[in-house]
Amino acid sequence: MVRAQGRALAAACALALLAGCGTGTVAGNTGGGDSGAKNAGGQAGGPITVETARGQVSLPKPATKVVVLEWAYTEELVALGVTPVGNADNEGYKKWITAPGSALPDGVADLGQRQEPSLERIKTLAPDLIVGEEKTIAVNYDQLKAIAPVVSFDYPVKPQFETMKKNFAQLAKAVGKDDKGKEVLGRIDAKAAEVKSKVKPDTAYAFAQAYSVNGTPTIRMFTGDTFVVQVLALTGLRNTWQGQPDAWGLTTVGVEGLTQVPADASLIYVAQNDDNPFTGALAGNPVWQNLAFVKQKKLFPIDPGTWTFGGPLSAVQVLDGVGKALGA
Repeated sequence: MVRAQGRALAAACALALLAGCGTGTVAGNTGGGDSGAKNAGGQAGGPITVETARGQVSLPKPATKVVVLEWAYTEELVALGVTPVGNADNEGYKKWITAPGSALPDGVADLGQRQEPSLERIKTLAPDLIVGEEKTIAVNYDQLKAIAPVVSFDYPVKPQFETMKKNFAQLAKAVGKDDKGKEVLGRIDAKAAEVKSKVKPDTAYAFAQAYSVNGTPTIRMFTGDTFVVQVLALTGLRNTWQGQPDAWGLTTVGVEGLTQVPADASLIYVAQNDDNPFTGALAGNPVWQNLAFVKQKKLFPIDPGTWTFGGPLSAVQVLDGVGKALGA
């Protein structure tokens, strides 16, 4: 849940949930390709220039053998209809990324942990593109670049939702799937319009992610800086959480912090079935029992597998889950 969606994150919950959450030009390896041929994305099969965290990356032609070192970009490749030849931590991806259409196809090589992928396995796969998070890529950049062209993206970058869409479009370009990329992004707008047509305008809400750290209930509240809240803004729903955001746009609180949720707001949340403080440790807590959204029965869980730091498929999953929770 906490890429993570999504997709290397920081702090204790990053370890608990996200594990479960420069400039320059990089020249591509030499390669052929008919510059006049059209690929499946409707894009010419010749040279491509992609905007990345390290500036422009040049590819001789659309990549077909892609290694991915961060789950968000694996989700995005799968959404584009591209099966990566290798992915970091297959089991983790399968556990945490559950949006419809995001399932990892069979036969994808497991490259080890996202923070420490196996360079030897990557080299053995002979990819024509390596994609990942800049913070992770930077650790082994020279070794990775010696294997294949490297495309890295920064996250989180404000505004997170727009950053996701921009990076997704660049990844789609890199694999020759521009048209497919536009179609996938269009699903977000379509789902948002569907939810908007069914929920009461200006409905007040707050969004949370709950988990335990050493047995202590911990709650991460989502501010307007987050991917989730920016996606939900498309529906006309009104986020009411005004806490101080961290680098990820989150405010970490205990149960007392939830007293800051306005009395008219619903609380929508993600928590694992086997680690849900709201139905477990906090259920008998007097502060919890006196919260307005608890007394008014305006507490709504959504799919525990919702990745809140993901790509376009996760965005649609967030919209669909929140819409259903609010009766849309």
